[in-house]
Amino acid sequence: MWSLSNEAVKELGASHTMDVKAVVSSPYTGTREVPVLDGGVDVDSGSQVRRTATLVTDPREWPGDPTALLTPFGSTCALYRGIVIPGQDEPEWVPLGVFALDKTGRSRSAESRSAVTVKLVDPSQRVAEDRFDAPTQTLPGATYVSEITRFIRGTLGAGYPVIDLTGNTSVAPVMDIEKERWGDGVEKLADAISAEVFFDQIGQAIIRPQPTLSDPPVWYARTGRSGNVLTTDEEWNRDNVYNRWVVTGTRSDGTTPVRAVATDDDPASPTYIGGPFGKKTRYYSTPLITTSDQAEAAAAAFLSKSQGLSCTVDFSLVVNPALDGGDVIELADADLGRGVHILDSVSIPLTAAGALTTKTRSLLLPAES
Repeated sequence: MWSLSNEAVKELGASHTMDVKAVVSSPYTGTREVPVLDGGVDVDSGSQVRRTATLVTDPREWPGDPTALLTPFGSTCALYRGIVIPGQDEPEWVPLGVFALDKTGRSRSAESRSAVTVKLVDPSQRVAEDRFDAPTQTLPGATYVSEITRFIRGTLGAGYPVIDLTGNTSVAPVMDIEKERWGDGVEKLADAISAEVFFDQIGQAIIRPQPTLSDPPVWYARTGRSGNVLTTDEEWNRDNVYNRWVVTGTRSDGTTPVRAVATDDDPASPTYIGGPFGKKTRYYSTPLITTSDQAEAAAAAFLSKSQGLSCTVDFSLVVNPALDGGDVIELADADLGRGVHILDSVSIPLTAAGALTTKTRSLLLPAES
Protein backbone atom coordinates (compact mmCIF):
# COMPACT_ATOMS: atom_id res chain seq x y z
CA MET A 1 0.00 0.00 0.00
CA TRP A 2 1.21 3.48 -0.85
CA SER A 3 2.08 5.48 2.25
CA LEU A 4 -0.54 8.09 3.20
CA SER A 5 -0.43 11.02 5.58
CA ASN A 6 -2.57 10.94 8.72
CA GLU A 7 -4.73 13.68 7.22
CA ALA A 8 -5.39 11.62 4.08
CA VAL A 9 -6.28 8.53 6.13
CA LYS A 10 -8.73 10.63 8.14
CA GLU A 11 -10.38 11.94 4.95
CA LEU A 12 -10.76 8.40 3.59
CA GLY A 13 -12.78 7.49 6.68
CA ALA A 14 -15.51 9.96 5.76
CA SER A 15 -17.14 11.54 2.73
CA HIS A 16 -14.41 13.40 0.88
CA THR A 17 -13.54 15.06 -2.42
CA MET A 18 -11.20 13.53 -4.98
CA ASP A 19 -9.24 14.75 -7.99
CA VAL A 20 -7.37 12.99 -10.76
CA LYS A 21 -4.65 13.78 -13.26
CA ALA A 22 -2.86 12.17 -16.18
CA VAL A 23 0.59 13.34 -17.20
CA VAL A 24 1.73 12.14 -20.63
CA SER A 25 5.34 12.28 -21.83
CA SER A 26 6.29 11.89 -25.48
CA PRO A 27 9.81 11.51 -26.89
CA TYR A 28 8.71 13.87 -29.68
CA THR A 29 6.49 16.53 -28.13
CA GLY A 30 7.47 16.68 -24.45
CA THR A 31 5.32 16.36 -21.33
CA ARG A 32 1.79 17.65 -20.79
CA GLU A 33 -1.20 17.00 -18.55
CA VAL A 34 -4.30 15.82 -20.41
CA PRO A 35 -7.91 15.96 -19.17
CA VAL A 36 -9.42 12.84 -17.63
CA LEU A 37 -13.06 12.18 -18.55
CA ASP A 38 -13.27 8.57 -17.41
CA GLY A 39 -11.24 5.42 -16.97
CA GLY A 40 -9.72 3.20 -14.35
CA VAL A 41 -6.65 1.30 -13.22
CA ASP A 42 -6.61 -2.50 -12.85
CA VAL A 43 -3.99 -4.36 -10.84
CA ASP A 44 -3.95 -8.14 -11.26
CA SER A 45 -1.32 -10.13 -9.36
CA GLY A 46 -2.03 -13.23 -11.46
CA SER A 47 -1.30 -11.54 -14.78
CA GLN A 48 2.05 -11.12 -16.51
CA VAL A 49 1.17 -7.47 -17.11
CA ARG A 50 0.20 -6.70 -13.54
CA ARG A 51 -0.93 -3.09 -13.95
CA THR A 52 -3.14 -1.88 -16.82
CA ALA A 53 -5.37 1.15 -17.25
CA THR A 54 -7.89 2.86 -19.50
CA LEU A 55 -7.83 6.64 -19.93
CA VAL A 56 -10.70 8.46 -21.62
CA THR A 57 -9.81 12.00 -22.63
CA ASP A 58 -11.04 14.96 -24.67
CA PRO A 59 -11.80 14.39 -28.42
CA ARG A 60 -9.40 17.25 -29.23
CA GLU A 61 -6.54 15.13 -27.95
CA TRP A 62 -6.77 12.75 -30.93
CA PRO A 63 -3.23 12.29 -32.33
CA GLY A 64 -3.05 13.41 -35.94
CA ASP A 65 0.32 11.86 -36.78
CA PRO A 66 2.66 9.13 -35.43
CA THR A 67 4.73 11.60 -33.38
CA ALA A 68 1.78 13.19 -31.57
CA LEU A 69 1.43 13.01 -27.78
CA LEU A 70 -1.09 10.16 -27.56
CA THR A 71 0.29 7.73 -30.11
CA PRO A 72 1.52 4.38 -28.72
CA PHE A 73 5.02 4.77 -30.15
CA GLY A 74 7.10 5.65 -27.12
CA SER A 75 4.79 7.86 -25.03
CA THR A 76 4.24 7.13 -21.34
CA CYS A 77 1.49 8.18 -18.95
CA ALA A 78 1.59 8.65 -15.18
CA LEU A 79 -1.81 8.48 -13.46
CA TYR A 80 -2.71 9.92 -10.06
CA ARG A 81 -5.79 10.04 -7.87
CA GLY A 82 -5.84 12.87 -5.35
CA ILE A 83 -7.38 13.06 -1.90
CA VAL A 84 -8.54 16.63 -1.27
CA ILE A 85 -7.60 17.72 2.26
CA PRO A 86 -9.33 20.87 3.56
CA GLY A 87 -6.90 23.73 4.07
CA GLN A 88 -4.27 22.37 1.69
CA ASP A 89 -3.64 24.01 -1.67
CA GLU A 90 -2.98 20.73 -3.49
CA PRO A 91 -4.62 17.33 -3.09
CA GLU A 92 -2.48 14.56 -1.68
CA TRP A 93 -1.63 12.81 -4.92
CA VAL A 94 -1.49 9.02 -4.84
CA PRO A 95 0.36 7.53 -7.83
CA LEU A 96 -1.49 4.75 -9.62
CA GLY A 97 1.17 3.67 -12.09
CA VAL A 98 3.52 4.70 -14.86
CA PHE A 99 2.34 3.18 -18.12
CA ALA A 100 3.29 2.79 -21.75
CA LEU A 101 0.61 3.72 -24.24
CA ASP A 102 -0.54 0.55 -25.98
CA LYS A 103 -3.60 1.50 -28.04
CA THR A 104 -5.33 4.79 -28.86
CA GLY A 105 -8.78 4.77 -30.44
CA ARG A 106 -11.96 6.72 -31.10
CA SER A 107 -15.29 6.45 -32.93
CA ARG A 108 -16.72 9.21 -35.08
CA SER A 109 -19.51 10.02 -37.48
CA ALA A 110 -19.85 12.76 -40.07
CA GLU A 111 -21.30 15.09 -37.43
CA SER A 112 -19.39 14.34 -34.26
CA ARG A 113 -16.27 12.94 -32.67
CA SER A 114 -16.20 10.75 -29.58
CA ALA A 115 -13.78 10.93 -26.70
CA VAL A 116 -10.33 9.41 -27.17
CA THR A 117 -9.74 6.11 -25.36
CA VAL A 118 -6.18 5.14 -24.49
CA LYS A 119 -5.18 1.65 -23.32
CA LEU A 120 -2.17 1.61 -21.01
CA VAL A 121 0.17 -1.16 -19.85
CA ASP A 122 2.96 -1.25 -17.30
CA PRO A 123 6.61 -1.73 -18.36
CA SER A 124 6.47 -5.54 -18.01
CA GLN A 125 4.71 -5.57 -21.38
CA ARG A 126 7.72 -3.92 -23.00
CA VAL A 127 10.10 -6.38 -21.33
CA ALA A 128 7.97 -9.32 -22.50
CA GLU A 129 7.85 -7.95 -26.06
CA ASP A 130 11.65 -7.72 -26.13
CA ARG A 131 12.29 -11.39 -26.84
CA PHE A 132 15.85 -12.57 -27.25
CA ASP A 133 17.19 -12.56 -30.81
CA ALA A 134 18.94 -15.88 -30.15
CA PRO A 135 19.03 -18.38 -27.26
CA THR A 136 20.90 -16.91 -24.30
CA GLN A 137 22.23 -18.10 -20.94
CA THR A 138 22.28 -16.81 -17.42
CA LEU A 139 25.75 -15.62 -16.43
CA PRO A 140 28.02 -17.99 -14.46
CA GLY A 141 28.29 -16.94 -10.81
CA ALA A 142 25.44 -14.41 -11.03
CA THR A 143 22.69 -14.33 -8.41
CA TYR A 144 19.00 -14.79 -9.12
CA VAL A 145 18.39 -11.14 -8.24
CA SER A 146 21.18 -9.78 -10.42
CA GLU A 147 19.96 -11.82 -13.41
CA ILE A 148 16.38 -10.59 -12.98
CA THR A 149 17.79 -7.07 -12.84
CA ARG A 150 19.95 -7.63 -15.93
CA PHE A 151 17.03 -8.91 -18.00
CA ILE A 152 14.82 -5.95 -17.04
CA ARG A 153 17.53 -3.35 -17.63
CA GLY A 154 18.41 -4.99 -20.94
CA THR A 155 15.08 -3.67 -22.20
CA LEU A 156 14.40 -0.56 -20.12
CA GLY A 157 17.94 0.82 -19.78
CA ALA A 158 21.01 0.40 -17.59
CA GLY A 159 19.84 2.91 -14.98
CA TYR A 160 16.28 1.66 -14.63
CA PRO A 161 15.29 1.39 -10.93
CA VAL A 162 15.06 -2.24 -9.78
CA ILE A 163 14.42 -2.61 -6.05
CA ASP A 164 15.20 -5.92 -4.32
CA LEU A 165 13.25 -6.56 -1.12
CA THR A 166 14.17 -10.24 -0.79
CA GLY A 167 17.79 -9.87 0.33
CA ASN A 168 18.44 -13.14 -1.50
CA THR A 169 22.08 -13.66 -2.50
CA SER A 170 21.84 -17.20 -3.87
CA VAL A 171 23.77 -17.89 -7.05
CA ALA A 172 21.60 -19.00 -9.97
CA PRO A 173 22.66 -22.01 -12.04
CA VAL A 174 23.59 -21.46 -15.67
CA MET A 175 20.52 -22.16 -17.78
CA ASP A 176 19.44 -21.68 -21.36
CA ILE A 177 16.63 -19.27 -22.25
CA GLU A 178 15.40 -19.76 -25.78
CA LYS A 179 13.49 -16.53 -26.43
CA GLU A 180 11.11 -15.33 -23.68
CA ARG A 181 12.86 -12.65 -21.63
CA TRP A 182 10.02 -12.27 -19.12
CA GLY A 183 8.20 -15.63 -19.00
CA ASP A 184 11.24 -17.93 -19.18
CA GLY A 185 13.73 -15.51 -17.64
CA VAL A 186 12.37 -13.06 -15.07
CA GLU A 187 9.41 -15.15 -13.87
CA LYS A 188 11.26 -18.47 -13.56
CA LEU A 189 14.16 -16.86 -11.73
CA ALA A 190 11.69 -15.26 -9.30
CA ASP A 191 9.79 -18.53 -8.76
CA ALA A 192 13.01 -20.27 -7.79
CA ILE A 193 13.51 -17.91 -4.83
CA SER A 194 9.79 -17.73 -3.89
CA ALA A 195 9.58 -14.14 -5.08
CA GLU A 196 7.47 -12.04 -7.42
CA VAL A 197 8.52 -9.27 -9.79
CA PHE A 198 6.26 -6.38 -10.75
CA PHE A 199 6.21 -2.65 -11.46
CA ASP A 200 4.87 -0.48 -8.66
CA GLN A 201 2.84 2.74 -8.54
CA ILE A 202 5.78 4.94 -9.57
CA GLY A 203 7.13 2.58 -12.22
CA GLN A 204 9.94 0.90 -10.27
CA ALA A 205 10.61 -2.80 -10.79
CA ILE A 206 10.13 -4.55 -7.44
CA ILE A 207 11.51 -7.98 -6.48
CA ARG A 208 9.88 -9.13 -3.25
CA PRO A 209 8.88 -12.28 -1.37
CA GLN A 210 5.47 -13.65 -2.30
CA PRO A 211 2.85 -12.14 0.04
CA THR A 212 1.18 -14.54 2.46
CA LEU A 213 -1.80 -14.40 4.80
CA SER A 214 0.63 -14.17 7.73
CA ASP A 215 1.83 -10.73 6.58
CA PRO A 216 0.53 -7.82 8.73
CA PRO A 217 -2.59 -6.05 7.39
CA VAL A 218 -2.08 -2.62 5.84
CA TRP A 219 -5.76 -1.58 5.78
CA TYR A 220 -8.96 -2.45 7.56
CA ALA A 221 -12.34 -3.01 5.95
CA ARG A 222 -15.63 -3.41 7.77
CA THR A 223 -19.24 -4.02 6.88
CA GLY A 224 -22.25 -2.34 8.47
CA ARG A 225 -23.78 1.12 8.53
CA SER A 226 -20.54 2.93 9.39
CA GLY A 227 -18.29 0.59 7.40
CA ASN A 228 -16.34 1.14 4.20
CA VAL A 229 -17.43 -2.12 2.53
CA LEU A 230 -20.20 -1.65 -0.04
CA THR A 231 -20.78 -5.20 -1.34
CA THR A 232 -19.34 -8.68 -0.78
CA ASP A 233 -19.39 -11.97 -2.70
CA GLU A 234 -18.18 -15.13 -0.97
CA GLU A 235 -17.43 -18.59 -2.26
CA TRP A 236 -15.93 -21.79 -0.89
CA ASN A 237 -14.22 -24.09 -3.41
CA ARG A 238 -11.20 -26.39 -3.77
CA ASP A 239 -10.12 -25.54 -7.34
CA ASN A 240 -6.63 -24.27 -6.52
CA VAL A 241 -6.24 -25.75 -3.06
CA TYR A 242 -3.40 -28.26 -2.63
CA ASN A 243 -2.22 -29.88 0.60
CA ARG A 244 0.97 -31.40 -0.81
CA TRP A 245 3.60 -29.76 -3.05
CA VAL A 246 6.43 -31.70 -4.67
CA VAL A 247 9.22 -29.46 -5.95
CA THR A 248 12.20 -30.77 -7.91
CA GLY A 249 15.19 -29.21 -9.61
CA THR A 250 15.63 -30.69 -13.06
CA ARG A 251 19.20 -31.47 -14.20
CA SER A 252 20.75 -32.26 -17.57
CA ASP A 253 24.26 -33.21 -16.37
CA GLY A 254 23.39 -36.58 -14.83
CA THR A 255 23.42 -35.24 -11.28
CA THR A 256 20.58 -36.42 -9.06
CA PRO A 257 18.08 -33.53 -8.82
CA VAL A 258 17.13 -32.05 -5.48
CA ARG A 259 13.60 -32.70 -4.27
CA ALA A 260 11.40 -31.38 -1.48
CA VAL A 261 7.86 -32.14 -0.34
CA ALA A 262 5.74 -29.72 1.70
CA THR A 263 2.62 -31.19 3.29
CA ASP A 264 -0.19 -29.76 5.37
CA ASP A 265 0.44 -31.90 8.45
CA ASP A 266 -1.55 -29.80 10.92
CA PRO A 267 -4.44 -31.93 12.23
CA ALA A 268 -6.35 -28.74 13.06
CA SER A 269 -6.19 -27.52 9.46
CA PRO A 270 -9.26 -28.05 7.23
CA THR A 271 -6.89 -29.17 4.46
CA TYR A 272 -4.94 -31.59 6.68
CA ILE A 273 -3.37 -34.29 4.50
CA GLY A 274 -4.80 -37.04 6.72
CA GLY A 275 -8.25 -35.50 7.10
CA PRO A 276 -11.56 -35.54 5.23
CA PHE A 277 -10.33 -33.04 2.62
CA GLY A 278 -8.34 -35.87 1.05
CA LYS A 279 -4.94 -35.78 -0.59
CA LYS A 280 -4.37 -33.30 -3.41
CA THR A 281 -0.85 -32.98 -4.82
CA ARG A 282 0.76 -30.43 -7.11
CA TYR A 283 4.13 -30.79 -8.87
CA TYR A 284 6.62 -28.12 -9.86
CA SER A 285 10.05 -28.52 -11.41
CA THR A 286 12.65 -26.08 -12.69
CA PRO A 287 16.39 -26.15 -13.48
CA LEU A 288 16.80 -23.02 -11.35
CA ILE A 289 16.40 -24.92 -8.08
CA THR A 290 19.74 -26.58 -7.29
CA THR A 291 19.83 -26.96 -3.49
CA SER A 292 17.63 -28.69 -0.95
CA ASP A 293 17.14 -25.40 0.92
CA GLN A 294 15.79 -23.73 -2.23
CA ALA A 295 13.46 -26.64 -2.94
CA GLU A 296 12.15 -26.68 0.63
CA ALA A 297 11.58 -22.90 0.65
CA ALA A 298 9.73 -23.00 -2.67
CA ALA A 299 7.54 -25.93 -1.62
CA ALA A 300 6.65 -24.22 1.67
CA ALA A 301 5.80 -20.96 -0.09
CA PHE A 302 3.58 -22.67 -2.67
CA LEU A 303 1.82 -24.67 0.06
CA SER A 304 1.19 -21.55 2.15
CA LYS A 305 -0.30 -19.75 -0.82
CA SER A 306 -2.53 -22.54 -2.05
CA GLN A 307 -3.88 -23.28 1.45
CA GLY A 308 -5.38 -19.78 1.55
CA LEU A 309 -7.48 -20.19 -1.59
CA SER A 310 -10.40 -22.24 -0.30
CA CYS A 311 -12.53 -19.29 0.84
CA THR A 312 -12.60 -16.32 -1.50
CA VAL A 313 -14.24 -13.02 -0.68
CA ASP A 314 -14.59 -10.40 -3.38
CA PHE A 315 -15.80 -7.02 -2.24
CA SER A 316 -16.16 -3.39 -3.21
CA LEU A 317 -14.94 -0.62 -0.94
CA VAL A 318 -15.09 3.11 -0.59
CA VAL A 319 -12.11 4.04 -2.77
CA ASN A 320 -8.69 4.00 -1.15
CA PRO A 321 -6.34 4.66 -4.09
CA ALA A 322 -3.30 3.65 -2.04
CA LEU A 323 -4.27 -0.04 -2.00
CA ASP A 324 -2.39 -2.34 -4.35
CA GLY A 325 -2.33 -5.94 -5.51
CA GLY A 326 -0.66 -8.18 -2.93
CA ASP A 327 -1.72 -6.02 0.02
CA VAL A 328 -3.06 -7.86 3.04
CA ILE A 329 -6.16 -6.33 4.61
CA GLU A 330 -8.31 -7.34 7.55
CA LEU A 331 -12.04 -7.65 6.89
CA ALA A 332 -14.47 -7.41 9.78
CA ASP A 333 -17.75 -8.87 8.57
CA ALA A 334 -20.93 -9.24 10.59
CA ASP A 335 -21.49 -12.76 9.20
CA LEU A 336 -17.94 -14.00 8.54
CA GLY A 337 -16.23 -12.45 11.55
CA ARG A 338 -12.67 -11.15 11.26
CA GLY A 339 -10.28 -12.49 8.67
CA VAL A 340 -7.29 -11.45 6.60
CA HIS A 341 -7.31 -11.40 2.83
CA ILE A 342 -4.70 -10.85 0.13
CA LEU A 343 -5.89 -8.42 -2.54
CA ASP A 344 -5.00 -10.34 -5.68
CA SER A 345 -6.70 -7.82 -7.94
CA VAL A 346 -7.74 -4.22 -7.40
CA SER A 347 -9.69 -1.89 -9.71
CA ILE A 348 -9.55 1.85 -9.01
CA PRO A 349 -11.85 4.27 -10.89
CA LEU A 350 -10.52 7.56 -12.26
CA THR A 351 -13.76 9.35 -11.47
CA ALA A 352 -15.70 10.15 -8.30
CA ALA A 353 -18.41 7.70 -9.32
CA GLY A 354 -17.83 4.03 -8.61
CA ALA A 355 -16.10 1.98 -5.96
CA LEU A 356 -12.81 0.20 -5.53
CA THR A 357 -13.42 -3.44 -6.38
CA THR A 358 -11.20 -6.32 -5.29
CA LYS A 359 -10.80 -10.04 -5.79
CA THR A 360 -9.08 -12.20 -3.20
CA ARG A 361 -8.77 -15.36 -5.29
CA SER A 362 -5.14 -15.98 -6.16
CA LEU A 363 -4.26 -17.61 -9.46
CA LEU A 364 -0.58 -16.88 -9.00
CA LEU A 365 0.50 -20.52 -8.87
CA PRO A 366 3.31 -21.71 -11.12
CA ALA A 367 2.52 -23.92 -14.07
CA GLU A 368 2.46 -27.58 -13.04
CA SER A 369 5.31 -29.61 -14.44
